[in-house]
Amino acid sequence: MLAGILDHVEEGVLLLDGPVVRWINPAARLMFPVLEQPVGRPLVEVVRDHRIDGLALRARESRLEQAAEVELPISGRILQIRTVPLQDGHLVLLARDITRLRYLETVRQQFVANLSHEIRTPLAGLDLAAQTLSAELPADGDTRLFIDRITQEAGRLADIVFNLNQLAALDAEGIALERLPFSVDDLVRALVDRYQVRAAAGQLVLRAEVVTAGSTALGDRAKTDQALQNIVDNALKFTGSGEVVISASAELSRVEIAVRDTGPGIPARDLARIFERFYKVDRSRGGQPGSGLGLSIARHLVELQGGTILAESIPGAGTVIRVRLPRPPLMSP
Repeated sequence: MLAGILDHVEEGVLLLDGPVVRWINPAARLMFPVLEQPVGRPLVEVVRDHRIDGLALRARESRLEQAAEVELPISGRILQIRTVPLQDGHLVLLARDITRLRYLETVRQQFVANLSHEIRTPLAGLDLAAQTLSAELPADGDTRLFIDRITQEAGRLADIVFNLNQLAALDAEGIALERLPFSVDDLVRALVDRYQVRAAAGQLVLRAEVVTAGSTALGDRAKTDQALQNIVDNALKFTGSGEVVISASAELSRVEIAVRDTGPGIPARDLARIFERFYKVDRSRGGQPGSGLGLSIARHLVELQGGTILAESIPGAGTVIRVRLPRPPLMSP
């Protein structure tokens, strides 16, 4: 019955006894069509790829599951390979064809890059026209309100285009990163100073809370600053009253920079998705304008440095976004 089920699944399945293929389902035969009779032959002769054979060898020796993504040189197919050791000593090799998925990801990345490039010229023209008209109009009246609205919306579009450019560069791995020590205390204080006027305009308290003074992170200060700006921008945008606190603390191997607000919080069903691209929690966060890209870009920038980012929230009691980065190695005297 199990063999009958596996005959109809889309994932390729091979059963290995040592390096030899003992059973193979039809999906795997389509992925590796070199031999008419693959059963009883060594795996490397069936798949014709030493990377897959090496993955199976590591799984046999370590008795641990192994996984890798492999592009076959002849067919050009991209396969997601998993090798799973069984208790009786056999090995199951699972192959999933993700060629179509990777193609769609490439199309999406190219679309974002092209869109952000093409929209910059008409957007710049719109902004220039609005500023020219603004200089010719009286200070009051309905016309002034409309032209100011056009200018504001052009600014929002410019922010979206900037974020799309950032995503395109991240997708293309076109962002150069530094890996140098930098002062976390100075970074936190600079953020508070930068956003103090905006916080005051919204009648919010913005303050720093340095738990461990003199802490140093290892990474790219400018990219970390950009990620934190996106986080602080979100915190100020969605906090109607109360305060936003940027805190810094250090442990033995990492530093943590946390942004805590007293906003409406995020429902549990949405919390795991807030770092996804274009995801917005409009219903619970007041329907504030935004592209849904800021936190996604922050996650990319932090993870590129070997750090982690996570969110904690209690609906009605606020949200905390924690950025954790590695510390420089301690130097012995």
